[in-house]
Amino acid sequence: ATILRSSFIVTLATISLQPSSFFTLALVPPAQLPPKIYTSASSIPDPPPPIEPFIPSIFDDALLSVFRWTLQRQSGVALPDIPGFDGMMAELHELHRRSRGTDELERVSLQTMTALAGPIPFVYKTFFARWEATPAVLAWFAKYLLPFLVGEMTLTSTSSSSRDDDASIINNGNDNSNVSGVGGGGGGLLVERCRVLEGSKCMGVCAKMCKVPTERFFAERWGVPLSMEPNFETGACQLRFGVVPLDVKDDPTIPPGCLGRCPGAAVATLQGDGPVEMC
Repeated sequence: ATILRSSFIVTLATISLQPSSFFTLALVPPAQLPPKIYTSASSIPDPPPPIEPFIPSIFDDALLSVFRWTLQRQSGVALPDIPGFDGMMAELHELHRRSRGTDELERVSLQTMTALAGPIPFVYKTFFARWEATPAVLAWFAKYLLPFLVGEMTLTSTSSSSRDDDASIINNGNDNSNVSGVGGGGGGLLVERCRVLEGSKCMGVCAKMCKVPTERFFAERWGVPLSMEPNFETGACQLRFGVVPLDVKDDPTIPPGCLGRCPGAAVATLQGDGPVEMC
C-alpha cells in the first residue's frame, strides 16, 4: 500500500507541468444517458446476464485482499470461510444486517477509504485539486486502480449527448460547465457492470455503503466533488468527477422501496413486514 501511495504522488509530480496534454487532449465518448425513472424500486427489472464475466488479474486479487482486510478491521465483521469477492459481499450483507442505521454504514465505508488512501488525499487537495485537468486525472487513475472492486470501466466525458449538466462542474473554484463537454477531455468514468451492485443485488448497499460515502470522501478529503449515478436496470454506474451530486432523497433515479432481487426484500416479504423504504 505504501508503494502504491508513493507511486501515485510521484506520478502527479511528474505530469504536473503538462496535465492537460497528458489527460485531456484525447477525445472520449459522452457520458451514459440518465437512467429511466421508476416510481418504485420493486418495479425495476433485473439487468440482463453479463456477456462476459469479469476476470480479475493477480493485481486485482491483491488489491481486493488489502481492501477486504481493511474493511474487516473497520467494521468488525469477518467471514474467513468464504474466500474472495463473494466473501466480501457476504461481509457487506452481514454488516448491513447488524448496523444501527445509515450513519454507521457510511462511517465504516468512509473510514475504510481513508485508511487505504493514507496521505494521498491531503496532498492532492493541497497541491492539485484546482487543476483544470483534475476531473480527468482522477478518472484516469480510478480506471486502472478500481476494477477489482467494480469491474471494467470506460473513460467518458462528464456530459451526455442528450443533456446539459444540471449540476455545477467545478474548475478552479468556478462554475464552468464546458470543461468536459461531449467528446471533450474527460472526467467521466462508466462502470460497465458494477460488481458490488451485481454481487449484493441491494440498493441499500449501493447507496449507503458505496455511492454516498464515496461522494463524501472525494468532496471532503480530495477537495473534488463526485457524482455517482447507478443504473439499477442495467447494472452500470456513471461517475462524473467535478460534478456536484444530487442528494439521494432528491434523486429521481433512486426510487423508494427495495429491488425485487434484493435478499433484504425477500426476507421482509417472508416475515410479512410489507414494503420497505430502502433495505
